[in-house]
Amino acid sequence: MQNLVPVLAFGLTILAGAALAGAATAQAPAAQKTEELKKQDSVPPATAPKLSEQAGTTEPGAKVQGTNPDPNAVFVNGVLAVPGASTDVDTAPAKHWARTDADDQGPIAGYRFKKLDAQQRQLIARELNSQRDAPTASPAGESYAVIGTEVPAEVALTALSPMPQALADKFAELRGTAFMRSAGKIVIVDPNNNLVVGLLEG
Repeated sequence: MQNLVPVLAFGLTILAGAALAGAATAQAPAAQKTEELKKQDSVPPATAPKLSEQAGTTEPGAKVQGTNPDPNAVFVNGVLAVPGASTDVDTAPAKHWARTDADDQGPIAGYRFKKLDAQQRQLIARELNSQRDAPTASPAGESYAVIGTEVPAEVALTALSPMPQALADKFAELRGTAFMRSAGKIVIVDPNNNLVVGLLEG
């Protein structure tokens, strides 16, 4: 029995070697067929690392020359330049637009009246000048005729007159404001915070 064990082990080794040799012989023609197919088909598989766009990691059209020479072409000088876009915008960069630069030089408190033209300002001043009951705010000779100035609460309580409803209806910029006279000017004030938001020649 002891002699039988080495013989069986030797036999099994020969059988396993023959099976491996047969498998390698069977794989050789398959490998040859694959190589022949690769020679016939010049297109590499989609998973090739050099063709990332075919694997879906890059847009295929991104490498096409001449389709989109400037990726930021929808903006020109910081302004949306597509058909139908408004060109009269307040978001244009000051370095490209003189109007925006001029707006940036003024105080923020006076921004609400920036679109009123000279004729509209004269009309408003004329209407407010006809309101003779508006007192003059000049206690201790102080002037509040500076945009962005905060009018003291005691002055606001005594000197501010409500904006006439007819003017507020005609000019949306005047809604929710009050006015007074100071230093020869008509001073328009936001009563919510007592800030001077507009000046008109009085």
